[in-house]
Amino acid sequence: MSNDNEIEAIRQKKMADMVNKNIVPLPENVVNIESVDHFNQIVNDYQDSLIIVDFWAPWCGPCKAFGPAFEALQKEYLKAGKSVVFSKLNVDNNQSIAQQFQVSGIPTTLFIKSKKLVHRQVGMAPKAQFAQIIESVQQKISE
Repeated sequence: MSNDNEIEAIRQKKMADMVNKNIVPLPENVVNIESVDHFNQIVNDYQDSLIIVDFWAPWCGPCKAFGPAFEALQKEYLKAGKSVVFSKLNVDNNQSIAQQFQVSGIPTTLFIKSKKLVHRQVGMAPKAQFAQIIESVQQKISE
C-alpha cells in the first residue's frame, strides 16, 4: 500500500510541475509578429518548439508567392501535432528586428530553437522543398 501512495505522490508532483511550467498551446494560425515585444514573447513562450520566422514585405513578389505555401505547411504541421510555430514578420514595420538578425534580402526565413538561431534560409522555396528544409533543421537540432 505504501508503494501506491508513493506512486500517487509522484503523479501529483508531475501534474503540479506541468501546471507550473505554464505550457502554452501552439498557435492555431501563422503568427503575425507586430513588435519587438511580441517577437520576444513568441521566442520566450515557445522555447521548446522550433520557431520559423518568415521575414517579408507586402511589395516583395517572391514573398507573396511564398506566403500560401508557408501557411499550408503551418496547417499541416499543426494537424500532425508537430511542435513548430510558424510566424511572419513584416520588415517594413519591424526594421530593428531585421537589422538585429542582419536580414538584408527578403524573403529570408529564420529558424529559432531555445532562443538561438539554428538556421537561416535566404530566398523562397517551393512547398515540398521548404518542408524538406524544416525536416532537415529538426533533425539537426535533435542530434
